[in-house]
Amino acid sequence: MRPAIKLLAACLFVFPGVCAAQPINLTGNWHLNVEKSKWGNVTKPHSVVLVIDHKEPVLQYQGKVTYSNEDSRDFGYSGAIDGKPYPMDRSFGTGMITVHRVDGETLESEFRSEDGRYVETARTSVSRDGNTLTRRLRLKAPESTQSWTEVYEKR
Repeated sequence: MRPAIKLLAACLFVFPGVCAAQPINLTGNWHLNVEKSKWGNVTKPHSVVLVIDHKEPVLQYQGKVTYSNEDSRDFGYSGAIDGKPYPMDRSFGTGMITVHRVDGETLESEFRSEDGRYVETARTSVSRDGNTLTRRLRLKAPESTQSWTEVYEKR
């Protein structure tokens, strides 16, 4: 086999592995697609806008959720994708959240309230083209367990 063909063959096997190892950048403005999302037994919001600033491993976001009765709430996170706990405020209280990477397109997080009564887990995946973000959430609370899926589109 000629050296050029050997080099090309090696690149075809090595290059996809290198690309797969690079985490996708989440930076951007993300808007909830309410109709594509699945709400289970949670209250469906009217809209959610999420602004993410991602410089691996640092992850920061700010957002606003608005409900049909016009109640709205701001939320945010400032930490890293490193499996270490960071403080966070949720609608049900303050606590700590850890975020770790599953693969180049997927993150998992776990929030625990300070009083231990609430545990929210999320699996966040981004499409390969980087335009759709899907969050599968589960909230264990004293009164119930709720699960839902949010689908966001990058704009």
